[in-house]
Amino acid sequence: MRNLTILSLALLLSMLILGCEKEDEKIQTSILKMKWIEAFEEKTSEEIEIYRPGDYDDFPASRYRQVFIFDDKGEIEYRVLAANDAHYMAKGSWEYNEKTKILKIYNTDSEKIYEFEIIELTNQMLKIKAYN
Repeated sequence: MRNLTILSLALLLSMLILGCEKEDEKIQTSILKMKWIEAFEEKTSEEIEIYRPGDYDDFPASRYRQVFIFDDKGEIEYRVLAANDAHYMAKGSWEYNEKTKILKIYNTDSEKIYEFEIIELTNQMLKIKAYN
């Protein structure tokens, strides 16, 4: 009976430890440093946005898709939605806080224009929650 209790406690403790590790999983920002294109067709909720790599070729036709191109020097190019459909790419900078998983994007005047929480990042998908 005592062995069964110890085994149960050990199992419970290991489940708690494994659960905590998943929450504290670090985002590999090296994967972030490429071109990402919005895949709004894949959205499952209003607050979560899905992006696919720049070489992803399974996008249906669209008038506008947000694009981010991150580099390893903290610089970024991002697509700007123009009212006259003359969309263009602008430059800025980005920073990522590993503790909060918050990604901030700034324009060339150092004004914050985007703030996201990275929910999931793999080499095939960027899943973010927007804060602006």
